[in-house]
Amino acid sequence: MKWSSASRGSARHASAYVPTANVSLQGKTAVITGASTGIGRASALRFAQEGARLVLADVQDAEGEALAQVITQSGGAACFVHADVGRRADNERMIDACVARYGRLDILFCNAGINLPKLLVDSSDEEIDGLLAVNVKGPLYAARHAIPIMLRQPEGGVLLFTASKTGLVAQTDSPVYCASKGAVVLLAKALALDYATRGIRVNALCPGIIDTPMLRRFADAMPDPAAAWTEYRTAQPMRRLGTPEECAAAALWLVSPEAGFVTGVALPVDGGFTAM
Repeated sequence: MKWSSASRGSARHASAYVPTANVSLQGKTAVITGASTGIGRASALRFAQEGARLVLADVQDAEGEALAQVITQSGGAACFVHADVGRRADNERMIDACVARYGRLDILFCNAGINLPKLLVDSSDEEIDGLLAVNVKGPLYAARHAIPIMLRQPEGGVLLFTASKTGLVAQTDSPVYCASKGAVVLLAKALALDYATRGIRVNALCPGIIDTPMLRRFADAMPDPAAAWTEYRTAQPMRRLGTPEECAAAALWLVSPEAGFVTGVALPVDGGFTAM
């Protein structure tokens, strides 16, 4: 890995901002949920490459432990914490682990999420409750525990939520998922307003159709996987899928001091989908 040692300005004090050629998280700490695969994994690797010390949280223990080992063996700092983000106690535990290990919490990236590709009338109470627990309550629980910690820090902190293009525009056959991601977008905007003068920035990342293990499992389960992949590619104006690394690059910028004047934004990374 390539490590950057560029100094950064304070996100709280604009006068401390010093532009550099590289986006750096040197000296920062971060908790990333859903870190074991997909966008979370790519973001963990990129954040570590730029100097962040990480707590990786997920329910996929083997993958999370392996990722933490990859990062530490490459010269970075990372540990894995099992966390079901639908549970309040797990959200609090992963954040407390970051403070206990590194002494502070600079970045909370609530990335974990699940899908429910069903019509509302076909969705059970258990499926609805499970999705809302992970996609909505998870960010709420995590942010509620993280904000007081960040307020005690002179530099404040950054919250980033993974929403979706479906939090900005609706799609068919996924009403519960759309509702959950719309909630995440407005949670980011509301918190951004509440803490704009108190040193905490809050934004949402809105991926389009991204080539992740979750998408591959979903496509492979379709009656005609080849047709599904063609539909995914042609649905976006750029006529291709996005990559987890492209989402990680956007996430890196949003949590970095380079975006020090950016808050309350829902940033699409969708190949132009929401421009249509």
